Amino acid sequence: MAPLTKAIHVTLAADSPGNTHVCYTAEADPEWVIGRVPHGGYVLGLIVQACIEHQAGSEHPDPLHVSAHYLQATKTSALEVHIRVLKRGRSFINILADLVQGTRPCITAHLIFGKIPASTGPLIDLSSGYGRRLPHLRHPSEAVLKPMFPVAGFTHRVRWAPEPSISARNRPDSPARRVPTGGGIAVWGAWIELADEDERLTPSSLAFLADCVETMATLYPRSVTSVDKRSLWIPTLTLALEWKAPIPPPSGIHSARTVGIYVSSGFMSEPQNRHNTAVEIWTAPCNIGEGAPVDGWRDRQVCLAVSTQMGLMVDGSLNEKAGSKL
Repeated sequence: MAPLTKAIHVTLAADSPGNTHVCYTAEADPEWVIGRVPHGGYVLGLIVQACIEHQAGSEHPDPLHVSAHYLQATKTSALEVHIRVLKRGRSFINILADLVQGTRPCITAHLIFGKIPASTGPLIDLSSGYGRRLPHLRHPSEAVLKPMFPVAGFTHRVRWAPEPSISARNRPDSPARRVPTGGGIAVWGAWIELADEDERLTPSSLAFLADCVETMATLYPRSVTSVDKRSLWIPTLTLALEWKAPIPPPSGIHSARTVGIYVSSGFMSEPQNRHNTAVEIWTAPCNIGEGAPVDGWRDRQVCLAVSTQMGLMVDGSLNEKAGSKL
């Protein structure tokens, strides 16, 4: 049991075939779970980390995109990540990676690696009126911590402070609920902090953070979703993540272990209340409850990654069945 950056640890297998694929081994940490099942973003982080180590020192060292399909639930036990190169290009390399436990294929992923310049910034100037700005209005120093979902095994490792100006749009009396066009989407935002002081944001930890969110399944009432939040499991079926910018070094304007998350979630449909969730991951100016707002602090934050996923709303009893297939 370890902090996130230590729990996302992989080792090159001594007997890795090499000629057909490269094999990395890992142990799914029992702290990083939802109920009994390893957290979907956490295990995707293990795949990403294996591919990062595989690409270290190459012409394409940086993850740009991953698209993962979750075939069946993983277990808190040993696992392998099998990696093979699909195509090498001048600017990009395409990699296939499978997470396997015993003979059980659990996740299959397609990754694109390239090289992100160290000084990458937004290509659209905010002053133009077309650039995207950090959606959060409340500075982390003024944020109020709230409990995370109780079924998570890592609540002492991660903490969050939701953004009230965003959550207010979900209320029944919000103008967003009464307009004749658009609407119908749940939104959520928060500052999310890795609690251990020696933690650091990494490309692989962003995979976890992209899946550590509230969705319409928990934001909307039972009268809308027809599910009981007290006995609900929201398994991820697919998750795509695109890294947009390098993680800046810790400084007076960027935290080493805190991010801003913005979520929009909707389009519930059959079967099993599948729904779509889009996530933005931003830098944060400081940790929760620290620092003080300065002029222009929002404009200095950078979007690190964007993500989309398809999830379900199923009875929590399925979470108790090892290796559940959905």
